[in-house]
Amino acid sequence: MINAMVVALIALALYAVPAESTMCVPPTVEKDSPYHYITSLTEALSHARAAVDRAISPQPRPVSEVDLFIALKLGKADFDCARAQVSAYATSSNDAIKTSAEGTTLTFARLAQLNDRSVAEYKAILDSVSEGKPLKQGSVAERQAELAVAYDEAWKLLIPSVIAGTYAVVEEHPSIGRMSGLALTRAQRDEIIRKLRATFGEEVTRGLQAGQVPLTAAAAALYQVIGDPKRQLRGR
Repeated sequence: MINAMVVALIALALYAVPAESTMCVPPTVEKDSPYHYITSLTEALSHARAAVDRAISPQPRPVSEVDLFIALKLGKADFDCARAQVSAYATSSNDAIKTSAEGTTLTFARLAQLNDRSVAEYKAILDSVSEGKPLKQGSVAERQAELAVAYDEAWKLLIPSVIAGTYAVVEEHPSIGRMSGLALTRAQRDEIIRKLRATFGEEVTRGLQAGQVPLTAAAAALYQVIGDPKRQLRGR
């Protein structure tokens, strides 16, 4: 079985929670549409959540090498899918959409790359052990710490990128001249907030809070704007 320290570090790096799977469906892209972008962004956050859900949490049985590799490889596929949901919007003529899509695309691409690095690192560890080479615990710990820091830095890029996307959907209220409207119908708004709540639970409804992990914080920041009942909606 793989070294317990290694398992613990990968769980820490990915903010492990229980695992579920999702299907990667290509988005319907309308590059300058705030509704379509926010819908795709919400879907991307859902796939990112699926990726971290695959990280290994404490189990009633020993974690095998195969378990760890499956979690990492499927997690990479989830991050790739998250990137695919938003990447086409990086060429939008809407500056807020473009800025947000560029940032989120970079974040998810970076996280997928880090999953590949994790796979390579654990493979090297296993190969060394199988060949009878001594495992230098200090060197392993240092490399895992570097990976954990790299994951953390990538995740922190997500929050400002998602917040940038909210500027695309906020619009001027026509009767009072304030930026208190949403470029969404009620049905569109309700669809988005239902997805966020289904993916992240009730914590997301409280908005951005101190102590939230970056993925939850990003989703909460989005919910805080989209779910604000004081904002004027378009039509019905």
